[in-house]
Amino acid sequence: MKKPTRFLAAPWGRAALAVCVLCTAVYAHAAVMWRAYTYNAAATVTAVKGLNALFEQIRSDTDNALSIRLNLGGTLAISATNITEAVAGNVVQMGDDAFFVGSVPVGGTVRLPMLIGDRAAFDRGWAAEAPFLKAAYDRKGVVLLGHYTFPINVIWSRRKLTTLADIAGQKIRVISPEQAEFIQRLGGIPVTLGTSEVAAALDRGVIDGVTTASSGYGYIWRDLLKYRYNLNISFIDSLILVNKQAWAALPPQTQAKVQQDVDAATARISDAMAEEEDRLTSQLGSSGITVTTPTPADMAQARRLISPYWDSWANARGGTAEQALSKVRAAIER
Repeated sequence: MKKPTRFLAAPWGRAALAVCVLCTAVYAHAAVMWRAYTYNAAATVTAVKGLNALFEQIRSDTDNALSIRLNLGGTLAISATNITEAVAGNVVQMGDDAFFVGSVPVGGTVRLPMLIGDRAAFDRGWAAEAPFLKAAYDRKGVVLLGHYTFPINVIWSRRKLTTLADIAGQKIRVISPEQAEFIQRLGGIPVTLGTSEVAAALDRGVIDGVTTASSGYGYIWRDLLKYRYNLNISFIDSLILVNKQAWAALPPQTQAKVQQDVDAATARISDAMAEEEDRLTSQLGSSGITVTTPTPADMAQARRLISPYWDSWANARGGTAEQALSKVRAAIER
């Protein structure tokens, strides 16, 4: 009787099987898909355009080994103030987070109102703060890959806002406890809202105004606002975060490419927003928004009101915050 054929019984058959298994394993490893989430609610803002370009670059540079899909603010059940925790819990693998200070308080050091006056000083201050920020994120199971910076964060309103005194009584949307303290000391009423909630809140009168830049959302919300008061409360940084376990699962060469792409993209986003800020502000002024520069007297008054808060902020948060503030003040020579 003829014996039944045994497929892949020969050495070459076993070798072919091993190759197939290996190829399948490599392919499975290569097909890594991440979800990313941003507080940004509009696909047309420069930051979102830059993030989408970044993720396309990562896909290309890793030969499709890593694909990242960006979800805009409000499209997932994640609040703007909970992005850090969503990344830590691997709900999303990557986050773009400008509302992180509630989760990582030391990140508020460089955002202390009126502490830092120009972008170059902010960059020096951020570099001094970065080791403390990265260590805090590491303890949460999150890797901080980088950040981009908005040009300035000024105050806008539907109601008259041409002097410091006009802030009193107005409900102003803020994005951090530090901004809230500043508005409160000026007699205003701070309200924390995610970006996706602001337009409706302005339209319904839940808030009177906002803190943002023209290249942030001043231009997007232009039909809902009438005044821009050019008092730069602080520069705002938005962090690029990734879940630590998801990051560790990437091969070292992929990590290196992603980090390189993040560094380049965040620099481009920051520079692009800085370049367009004056142009967009000019357009808004021409279209009917009243743009006012604070008087020297108003600037001096604002500094007197808020400068005692810098040290009390650090003292209330303890050793790490005090160390971070000391390092930042040394870096900015203030």
